[in-house]
Amino acid sequence: MSGPVWLTLPAWAGRVPREPYRAEGDPSPEPAAPQNVHVLARGRAELPPGAYTLRLSADDYYHAWLDGEWLGQGPAPARPGRSWYQEYPVEGGRAVTVAVHLYYQGLVNRVWNSGDGRLALWAEIVRADGMSIRWDGDWRCQVCAAYSGEVTGYDTQFLEDFDSRLWPEGWERPGFDDGGWERMVPARWADYRLSPQPTANLWRGRVEAACRRPVPGGVLLDFGRERVGTLHAAAFGRAGDRLTLRFGEELDAAGRVRFEMRCSCRYEETWTLGPGESVLHPFDYKAFRYVEVLGLDRPGVELAECWVWERHYPMDEGLCTLACPQDGLEDIFTICKNAVRCGCQEGYLDCPSREKGQYLGDAVVTARSQVWLTGKTDLLRKCVGDFMASAEAAPALLAVAPGALRQEIADFSLLFPALPLTDYQFTGDRDFLRACYPAVCGIAEVFAQYRRPDGLLENAAHGWNLVDWPENLRDGYDFPLTRPVVGEGCHNVINALWYGFLRMKERMERILSLPGTGASRRVGEAFVRAFWRREQGLFADSEQSAHCSLHANLYPACFGLTPPGGADAYERLLLTPGRVCGVLPMYFALRGLGRLGKYDALYRLITREDQYGWRNMLAEDATACFEVWGKDQKWNTSLCHPWASGAIPLVIEELAGLRPDPEAAEGFRFAPHLPEKLGGFILRAPFRGRLLRVEKAGSAGAPRLSLCDL
Repeated sequence: MSGPVWLTLPAWAGRVPREPYRAEGDPSPEPAAPQNVHVLARGRAELPPGAYTLRLSADDYYHAWLDGEWLGQGPAPARPGRSWYQEYPVEGGRAVTVAVHLYYQGLVNRVWNSGDGRLALWAEIVRADGMSIRWDGDWRCQVCAAYSGEVTGYDTQFLEDFDSRLWPEGWERPGFDDGGWERMVPARWADYRLSPQPTANLWRGRVEAACRRPVPGGVLLDFGRERVGTLHAAAFGRAGDRLTLRFGEELDAAGRVRFEMRCSCRYEETWTLGPGESVLHPFDYKAFRYVEVLGLDRPGVELAECWVWERHYPMDEGLCTLACPQDGLEDIFTICKNAVRCGCQEGYLDCPSREKGQYLGDAVVTARSQVWLTGKTDLLRKCVGDFMASAEAAPALLAVAPGALRQEIADFSLLFPALPLTDYQFTGDRDFLRACYPAVCGIAEVFAQYRRPDGLLENAAHGWNLVDWPENLRDGYDFPLTRPVVGEGCHNVINALWYGFLRMKERMERILSLPGTGASRRVGEAFVRAFWRREQGLFADSEQSAHCSLHANLYPACFGLTPPGGADAYERLLLTPGRVCGVLPMYFALRGLGRLGKYDALYRLITREDQYGWRNMLAEDATACFEVWGKDQKWNTSLCHPWASGAIPLVIEELAGLRPDPEAAEGFRFAPHLPEKLGGFILRAPFRGRLLRVEKAGSAGAPRLSLCDL
């Protein structure tokens, strides 16, 4: 065949794809095709001398090898009918063998747009001049029966019970005999829109266990910190011998792996050995730190080696660092950094375990952290594109994209402009900001239907009004927020976010020299009239309420609504023992303290030692920041949740004083607010091709800034 064609198995060629979406709360539809299907495919090409590029894509996903050597994996999830492709350099003057492990999951969830009945491969080799070459030989494939297992998480992945007896070892190498495999055929569907993947290919590195110790029947492996990846091993035994593999983020009271994880994943699998040496070949990733391999007490069974292939968006470990042991600040920075590392895969995942989805509100914080840690905005731009594309399904944008779950959260929709504005702050690129503006206008039109004459939103029942999650961290917010129906009336948080949305929209209009309505001023004045309680110096939860929660005050402080004289009351509110909010709202709460000039309180709250701060995570042995402040504060706590990484931009921007600003001469402003008592502070951060360094040598010294090219 010549040119790129979508190929599939003969049995799948005639399937009619269907829309894979389901609304939140609806049951999953009946499967459109067999689920959890693994296919091994091989293609060969004879390349004349020269430089070439191999392009690959798949539906749902692939792992690929070139002449038996690992090549890469992908593509990143995309909306139905769209697909990314990835590129790999290939040297010509030889025959090459491309081996691709294809996977069709078939579940309708937050991860992929699977469940649509499409299983396909797309491959192309192009010359340096862009011309596609002719394939020499057929693509051949075989369904692989080595994998089986139950669904885990929020229906986000299949466990992988692996049977080495059913695995064709060496299938990816050039000399493998695939003569008995069936030929792949063109797929019936041809409605894909292919684009080059706008983000870097995932980093993949081998990690050995930091330590191992015996347990009854086997061995316990500790990989040192939270990891995201796959466990690989080689073992000897007899055909039919079985090993049990248990994964977990923590140990239980007996010192064993807690594989029935508190985040609602049950990570227990079996590995059935073949005769002699067997090799474990997992496909989908997990989030874990510890692994138990059990069944090693059987005669003749031996674990020869065991390691992890860790995967994440590329991150140079030494690029953004903090050295400051005082008050646990460096350790807080470290656990936030690891959560971002683990959670940044082909998108900004809310967690890499039970959900594996990219949530808009989570991404506002995670993206800010990730851009500081890497100095790059390509993953941010892909994220923005994912959510803008979801306008086809929901004009105010879906809360999670590009997966197949139709979930809408009003709070998250109103935070969307923060994502393109983050890109602008770090790049100064007005063209990208302009491309995002129509999506912001679309959100404004949806919420405008809830406006009353003074501009505030009333009965804003567009999706879930989150306020905070879980409910026990809402500080007694007394407006009814049942799911999916929101109580009638006018409440604080949705209107504070509405005001913030309008302010961000107007900021985009000023940057782009577009006419604006100036609606935020009228909304802000109405907000103060409706919710300000002068006697308390705070905002109330609703028009009828006298209760002044943290949540009713943190967004107004963040967006500049707190009246003159209200700063002290806001500071006291945040410092009052027992007043609580979750980790996502705390990011905005601390931004509010910075806006009001309360930097000492900001530092105290970042480094607080009670049960509602990052140091409590450290006290509970965190190696990545949690979903909530402590393991038992939620019934299904994820122990790796990058929405809690807000300490990274807070330390860099509010304390060290590095504020990206395209209007400034250097592209940023430097206005540090480090506590006087703090000494031995050294922060390094990448910014527009340079490395910024902020250092405070002692308690009496002033912070100093230095720059160098990367």
